[in-house]
Amino acid sequence: LYGLYLYFEFSSPSSISDDEEEAAELSTGASLAVLVFTTVVIAICSEGLTSSVDGVTSQLGISQSFVGVMLLPIVGNAAEHFTAVTMAAKNKMDLAMSIALGSSTQ
Repeated sequence: LYGLYLYFEFSSPSSISDDEEEAAELSTGASLAVLVFTTVVIAICSEGLTSSVDGVTSQLGISQSFVGVMLLPIVGNAAEHFTAVTMAAKNKMDLAMSIALGSSTQ
């Protein structure tokens, strides 16, 4: 399904989309600085989240397998889910679908 979606996205003419191209507001250097900063912050948050699994599983009495297979992916993809819903609310369904499909294939 995802492969078919990618084929459609790359083979369809750009005239199908009614979205206007948005001009870049940040320079390349500023964009890279923001990217590096957010990567570091996410790495720190991710480390804190995964290191707290032992304490949570012992206090709540649930298995580490359940936390690793069910809870961590839901929490990890929360930002993607929020972004997909936000784009759908802005009537940018192509972007919302690509985010949702990309998130679900992970």
